[in-house]
Amino acid sequence: MSSLHVNRRDHTPIFKQIAAQLRQQIEQGKLRFGDVMPGERELAESFRVSRMTLRAAIDELVDEGLLTRQRGRGTIVAHVRISKQAQVLGFMSFSEEMRARGLTPSSRVLDFKSEVANAAVAAQLDLPLGAQVILLKRVRLANGEPMALECCYVPYERFKRLLEFDLAARSLYDILEQEFETRPTLCEETVEAIALNAPEARDLGCKRGAPALLVTRVTRDARGALIEAEQTLYRSDRYRMVFMRER
Repeated sequence: MSSLHVNRRDHTPIFKQIAAQLRQQIEQGKLRFGDVMPGERELAESFRVSRMTLRAAIDELVDEGLLTRQRGRGTIVAHVRISKQAQVLGFMSFSEEMRARGLTPSSRVLDFKSEVANAAVAAQLDLPLGAQVILLKRVRLANGEPMALECCYVPYERFKRLLEFDLAARSLYDILEQEFETRPTLCEETVEAIALNAPEARDLGCKRGAPALLVTRVTRDARGALIEAEQTLYRSDRYRMVFMRER
């Protein structure tokens, strides 16, 4: 909790400045999921502000869901909001992203089966109508907290043995590389904002109508063959997209 300060010449309200700095500490992993925050008096002294001002900043982060108050324990870091960077070079699986941030990834499998591809999925994977695909639908978690709802399809004929593996315990990309000698190499993603319907909200532990980020991805292997079509709903209170551009 070092380097905390407020700029009294800044027109931004002081409690907003405090909230922004604490939010940054959470997003950077300096304050981690489950950490107990210092007491109000200690934090107020660190920022050299009144406890009333400090409490207003904490209230804002509680309203955002970043912090929660627990009787007998104090104020707790509720979860981490992930900055998902959209990069031209390099992409990671969910498991790789979480581990890179010091979080423990896990999955809850909702559906895992072979089925006939619908027209949209067949087009995404360049398959003929009526072709079989493997559907994998999972809730993706970090440190036990729901982060995303993932629905992906892979061509059945090429990856039919995938149904033999435990996708609750292993990364799909790890299995493709280790068991099928297929390395996901290139992907194209589109991002849009949506409101969660009732089933989606239930799976993610949100309220119906809560905002989310829908990321649609198609992935190719080193030879350029299409190997995966995926739609992932990211909780917008736990994710933000960061786009990097260079001129």
